[in-house]
Amino acid sequence: MKEKSTKKRRLWITALPLILSAACLWMWVEPAKAARPIVIVIDPGHGGENLGGEYNEYTEKDMTPIVAEAMKEELEKYQGVTVYLTRNADVDMTIKDRALFAAEKNADFLFCLHFNMSVNHNLFGSEVWVPATDEYFSKGYAFAEIQMKEFTDLGLYSRGIKTRINDRNENYYGILRYCSAAGIPSALIEHCHLDHPKDQPFYQQETEEQLKEFGRMDAAAVAKYFHLKSDILGVDYSDYPVSEIPIPEGIVRPDETEPEICTIEVTDINTQTGEVTVHMNAKDNDSYILYYNYSLNGGNTYSDLMEWPRPDEWNKSLSENTFTVTVPFDQEIELRAMAYNGFDVWTESEILHIDPIPDPERLKREAKLAKEQALREQQEAYQEISIYENADEVQSEEASPAIPLPLIVLLGIILIAVIFVSFLMARKIDLLLKDKIKR
Repeated sequence: MKEKSTKKRRLWITALPLILSAACLWMWVEPAKAARPIVIVIDPGHGGENLGGEYNEYTEKDMTPIVAEAMKEELEKYQGVTVYLTRNADVDMTIKDRALFAAEKNADFLFCLHFNMSVNHNLFGSEVWVPATDEYFSKGYAFAEIQMKEFTDLGLYSRGIKTRINDRNENYYGILRYCSAAGIPSALIEHCHLDHPKDQPFYQQETEEQLKEFGRMDAAAVAKYFHLKSDILGVDYSDYPVSEIPIPEGIVRPDETEPEICTIEVTDINTQTGEVTVHMNAKDNDSYILYYNYSLNGGNTYSDLMEWPRPDEWNKSLSENTFTVTVPFDQEIELRAMAYNGFDVWTESEILHIDPIPDPERLKREAKLAKEQALREQQEAYQEISIYENADEVQSEEASPAIPLPLIVLLGIILIAVIFVSFLMARKIDLLLKDKIKR
């Protein structure tokens, strides 16, 4: 019995240093783990001969480094974060090399910065592209929600959070594809469209300050996603709510179907201004309505795209919209509208025929001319009557020339005297005849 107790003591004595060593090792490793900084890699898109988008004097490859540098500088004001840029100069760098660089740095996330353009120069707004599979979709989408709120708070229109698949069922964008293959979460940020008037005020200042503001905004989104804090900036995002996005079972594909509903109805016509009020219904069950436009010639040509009304959330849209369009006077109108969903797929409405609206100014001019014509005709009629009356008087004067009054009196006296003399002579002759007969 005594021998067993001795063995136990010896066992404890032997094991105790090992236990204490293991405890010390655990206590040393765990803080080291907790102290590991978040590693962020920022990828300024394009570079070297790869210019990216070009619009007027703006070139994408020159703009993204300004945003990236500002983003890096801002993020480094937070505790517990290490930031790298994939390129620090205007050099060519393959997309695969950018992802490999992030893998070498053991990055927790790669953010690829870009500016957008569209083929027809008609799209506007900001968007974030994320990987389409596994945890990379979930992490990318959770970050993109925060980034999208930053965009909309700045005043940009949200084009949404999107995936895009190539014909091999892979992520279309190489940076997302290669990062996912390397086990790195990633997101591609399209800040705005260089070629659209709605977005140009957000980057076209003479200085670089607006581009730097984009970088600071991007840094704030990253800090919120990773729950960072900064004593320098006086902010703490430790409790910032980040969505828990479920890991998808398969590929999250973009919505390639057109909106199910797109109808229009004319509710009012102002005949004085030519303004036509249109009530429009549009709905897409798979995503949301992004833009709308209209045509006055049955769909041959359309107006510029306009924002579809939304409630507070960027990824939802109202089912109804009312807008006013001014139509040309004196023309038959074939009114048609079009609704675009979040992936730029559209549906056209029916055609509504609107009879020509008479031009009020033309009607006024015509009424004035008609009145003036009536007055002229009336004046001409009066002139003709006067001419006729004058002609009758002249004719009367020509037929009966005027005789002086004294002459008329004299002629009257002479006439009376002639009659009297004639009477006397006739009397005398009568008496002579009677006297002859008697003899």
